[in-house]
Amino acid sequence: MPPVKEVMTTPVVTLTPEMLVRDATTLLAEKNVSGAPVLDGDKIVGIFSEADVLKSLKTTKKNLRLVFPSISSIGIAFQEELVQRELLEAYEEIGQKPVSEVMSHEIHTIDSESPVKAAVLKMVLNDVNRLPVTSGGRLVGIVTRGDVIKGLAEEKNGPDNNSVMS
Repeated sequence: MPPVKEVMTTPVVTLTPEMLVRDATTLLAEKNVSGAPVLDGDKIVGIFSEADVLKSLKTTKKNLRLVFPSISSIGIAFQEELVQRELLEAYEEIGQKPVSEVMSHEIHTIDSESPVKAAVLKMVLNDVNRLPVTSGGRLVGIVTRGDVIKGLAEEKNGPDNNSVMS
């Protein structure tokens, strides 16, 4: 089984605790990642992800039920427009908050020398999608679900069996 350092992603997209949520989500979108470690200096203080933003959205969608449901598509569209507007307003509110108020504070890391199977076990047991990878207490990479799948496939197929024969 290869060590985590052979399948981890580097460089790591990182955020700071004082960064605004709207700026953090923009950065995640630009880098095409769904989450990132939050660093205060060199110390990992949290993990910020798309899931954290979704959990933070507060809407009154449950209060928008129609008392007399209309069979008209206009009534349904009106209801959906209200929900969308409230979601956007909620996102605007959350977007002004610092990452530190929305991020997950429970941090699970893995050492770069640990085997990939240890990363899989840690992810499953802690229900997380990514693990910051450390070496000597410093962040050196990140391992995601996709990275561990790649590592497991390479282990099963062997390094020389990954090429396609013509």
